[in-house]
Amino acid sequence: MSRLRPLALSLLPILALSTACVQSPRAETSMASAQAVTPDQEQAYIVKVANRVADWQLANLDNLDSYIRFISRETPNPRGWVMGTYFLGLADYAEATGQPCYTRELAAIAEREEWQLGKRLYHADDHLVGQVYFRLAEAGVANANLMPTKAALDAILADRPTNQMMHPDKAGDEECADRWCWADALFMAPATWWEASAAFGNPAYADYAHQEFKVATDLLLDEGESLYYRDSRFFDRRGSHGEKLFWSRGNGWVYGGLVHILRAMPKDDPRRDYYLALYRRMSDKLVEIQADNGLWRASLLASGETPPETSGTGFFVYGLAWGLNEGLIEGDKYSRAVDAGWNALVANIDVEGRLGYVQQVGDRPEDVQSDDHQLYGTGAFLLAAGQILRRDHN
Repeated sequence: MSRLRPLALSLLPILALSTACVQSPRAETSMASAQAVTPDQEQAYIVKVANRVADWQLANLDNLDSYIRFISRETPNPRGWVMGTYFLGLADYAEATGQPCYTRELAAIAEREEWQLGKRLYHADDHLVGQVYFRLAEAGVANANLMPTKAALDAILADRPTNQMMHPDKAGDEECADRWCWADALFMAPATWWEASAAFGNPAYADYAHQEFKVATDLLLDEGESLYYRDSRFFDRRGSHGEKLFWSRGNGWVYGGLVHILRAMPKDDPRRDYYLALYRRMSDKLVEIQADNGLWRASLLASGETPPETSGTGFFVYGLAWGLNEGLIEGDKYSRAVDAGWNALVANIDVEGRLGYVQQVGDRPEDVQSDDHQLYGTGAFLLAAGQILRRDHN
């Protein structure tokens, strides 16, 4: 398995970290010479960069409007999907690097939130934080309380939604969000249900998740392109050059969600092949359409120069690196894609630890600026960092 190309090692000076969670010398020189870098130094460098990203975000959860251009109503919600994606990335990274300080910080937040999901019982976005709670329980947090999550899922099973899946085009149309009718939902909810099935020994949770995932995939997956439409409104929409509109982060949500389902489900589950086939199809398509700069375009099939976009890229690097680590995909084309994507992500981290070029909250490909930051971009980066370190250590 190829090692990371040296580009990322010369991009950033290693600075003092921004919180007390991790201690570091106040000043160090950058690793500018690839020939002088040992595997242990490379690993240490990646940890320092990722720690800086994790720590800066952890220290800046209460002043969001000072660095985020678009604050949605969900942005400051610690039980919502925006913060929840960062929390999930941080929990994963803490496990990958053996840094319990991050686990303690997350446990304190979960305790303050009384281990509750979001307020909307059926809405997938309000289920994501359940994945964080399961990670904390698996990490051995003594006071982890999974009962509120179980109660919410049980309430859904007792009164299952049966609404239609077509996304409303205008106000007054029938809503579809009680089910997983948009691509993002496949990251937010299914893995929570699979985690619950394992934690509580109840196959009904996994059965429900599989049923609803298949309904969403049958609706949103373009069989010819092996990519997901964000929702049914985009079936007939086209970009400026006539290309189908496949949103980078929307497909990143799906791809990351597939990884989390595969991580949560038993390896002998007969349904596993269904998810593996989807994962491999998307993997092949993603390496085919990666841009020359290592990033993926905000509109995946757009041609020509477009602004870099890092949130979708973070999820794609995460998923590809995980598949290499698990032996589910093999070959130089995947390794090259991971290397190029990771180096591009690191190149867009500033000296404070903020990841730039993160498209703001939305539902389609849109413009993105160098100083656009969002918590879910940080979360995707930390998910990727954990797998890069694991891959480089294999």
